[in-house]
Amino acid sequence: MQWRKIKDEILQMTKTQKIFIFCAMICGFCITADYGIVRPVSNSIFLTQHGTDFFPYAWLAIVPLNFLLIELYNRYLAKLGVKRMFLAIILLIAFVNTFCAITITKLPFVAFFFYIWKEIYIMLLFQQLWSVVHTTIHLSQAKFLYGLIFAVGGLGGIFGSILPGFFATSIGSPNLIFATLPLLSMLSCAFIYMLRRSQVQKEESTDQKPIRNFMQGVTAIRNSKYLSFILFIVILMQVVTTLIYYQFNSMLETTISEQDIRTEYSGKIFGIANFLTVILQLFGSFLLLHFFGLKRSHLLLPVILCFNALGSLVVPSFAMISAAFITIKAFDFSLFGILKEMLYIPLKQEEKFQAKAIIDVFAYRSAKAVASGLILLLQWLGFVKMIDCMTWGSLFLLIVWAFVVYKMFQLKEETPEIDTKIATKE
Repeated sequence: MQWRKIKDEILQMTKTQKIFIFCAMICGFCITADYGIVRPVSNSIFLTQHGTDFFPYAWLAIVPLNFLLIELYNRYLAKLGVKRMFLAIILLIAFVNTFCAITITKLPFVAFFFYIWKEIYIMLLFQQLWSVVHTTIHLSQAKFLYGLIFAVGGLGGIFGSILPGFFATSIGSPNLIFATLPLLSMLSCAFIYMLRRSQVQKEESTDQKPIRNFMQGVTAIRNSKYLSFILFIVILMQVVTTLIYYQFNSMLETTISEQDIRTEYSGKIFGIANFLTVILQLFGSFLLLHFFGLKRSHLLLPVILCFNALGSLVVPSFAMISAAFITIKAFDFSLFGILKEMLYIPLKQEEKFQAKAIIDVFAYRSAKAVASGLILLLQWLGFVKMIDCMTWGSLFLLIVWAFVVYKMFQLKEETPEIDTKIATKE
């Protein structure tokens, strides 16, 4: 009955709505395909030139660059508008990627910079895409459409990971970066076409007071307990993910020494993660929301990931660490992503664009700095079993995450205006 109801809702949509959703899917496909290429490439070259022990310093360096980009984004978004801001970012990404592809093996600093750069620009592209989606799709439609949009994005990740996964040794890791340029062109066309059919143009002409800089966005988050809880959830998830990512790369560096073979292994690992992501996006998110609802679904995620961490403690092998990494990455880009995005639907447009940018771009990536602090502390203290210590730390953070989710939905139940906004969106 549910599938028939979904089919009926899709058939009842207008032509404009269907084009909007299709363009959103194309955008998601292009962004994740780009990430599927640059992630294993940057990861492998970074390991070759700097090694695993240098990852914490790269994650710390993300913070100032992240701050600069979000400050410029919030400052000029109101002046340029969504369309021109997006095109300016696309041109900047194309220029930087081209420069890095040419110089990344010649200048060690470029490998360091490109690793940081790709972490930020991908999230900034996703932030702009989902901010437009939130202004147009209602909550009743989001319960099934968000999973479909994410799933097509997951297919893009699978497509993108094919290049580094099977052609890195023949093409060469740096040359794979050039493959992002046609994806950026396709993304630009789809985004502009989608924007014309969105509700953003109408809402931009209202008298809402825009958030014009980073600190105003921080103030908006601090003044909203609901946004603050979303911020905490994002930080906790990303710290846990980063700790497992460090464990994976530490064992990858010692197990596989040759750069291009390492790129291929990383590409295949990310390809498997993207495949599982698509399955979870197509079926997992809908079934989870249908049987458990939004609150219990959010509570279930950290519980499942606790078992994932326990598996690494019981069997601390490279295969098990790889499996744990695949699991948390698949959850990050599927169930966690979909459930998190649904929390933004009742918010105002300036919160969806500027305040959300601080959470989903700055905090999302800067959470790696928190993980870096934990890793450097463990290194300074001289712990012998670093991998086990990080796993125990992940378990503790997952328990804290579950508690934060419980308190967030307790606030939601005690704050009728949030439920009123959700009902209006439906």
